[in-house]
Amino acid sequence: MPKTAENATVYAAPVMRKLAERIPTLQPSLRKVAEFILRHPLKAATLTIEEMAVATVTSPAAVNRLAKALDLGGYTGLKAELVSTLQQMVSPVDKLRSELESRPDGSFGLHEQIQIARSNLATAGANNTPASFDAFVDCLIQARKIYILGFGNSAYMAGLAAANLVPFCADATAISMEGGNENAAYRLAAITEQDVLLAIAMPRYSLDTLQLARFARERGACVLAITDSPASPLAGIARHSLFAPADHPVLISSNSAVLALIEGLVAGVMARNKEAVQLAAELTESVMAYLHVPSNEKPPRKSIKRRGGPK
Repeated sequence: MPKTAENATVYAAPVMRKLAERIPTLQPSLRKVAEFILRHPLKAATLTIEEMAVATVTSPAAVNRLAKALDLGGYTGLKAELVSTLQQMVSPVDKLRSELESRPDGSFGLHEQIQIARSNLATAGANNTPASFDAFVDCLIQARKIYILGFGNSAYMAGLAAANLVPFCADATAISMEGGNENAAYRLAAITEQDVLLAIAMPRYSLDTLQLARFARERGACVLAITDSPASPLAGIARHSLFAPADHPVLISSNSAVLALIEGLVAGVMARNKEAVQLAAELTESVMAYLHVPSNEKPPRKSIKRRGGPK
């Protein structure tokens, strides 16, 4: 399938789009196979029907029925579609997982972590179109207020996103930092159709994140999602989604791609903000008095008082 600016993502392939569209209507065993393919498209292209059945804890018959439900005849047709789309791509994380399993001492080093991060970042680049990213940035810029939500490890990512967006947006607040899910719900109660909820959810997905995202959507707010793949339940709730592969051979999930997407969104918002350079300079100047400065450097000018900065 040819690559273009609008069609350079794994999830833009016809077979992947069809899987994402059909997944809500599939029976449970077929849905498990579809979710596996959406989460692990590179690995799925290399498996036999028996290996796919084992990986999805289903059966060869279920795998075959999914292929027929997609009008691909059978598993041979499904695999041909996957291979034609993904044959040029290899998953270093799957390779590393196999390598680690063969090590008797179970060692894991820094260079393995760098390989994993590099793989997830490359896959994030391949799985998100420029149009999707631009739509995200547009929504953030136009919002009256941005509510940012994430539980578990995603709570730290939500806090990071809010801290970096707040100088360049009208208002950005991480609602899941203190007080748990009950206080997050209270903070979200005032959300309107003029606002944005940016929800972050990685495997294993928080039910509270999904429930609050549905609430925001029912209130007319624009729900944006950073999640791992179209198989994520959050992707079905959001108006726009960015996909951050979370594969890791040891940890439950990796946050390297999530962090990259957050940094990209902050940079995208700054680039659209004509006052961003001045704001960044003022922000830096306002905190200089609180930082260590070598004695041979010129003392900082008097700090500027601005909303959100040190007084």
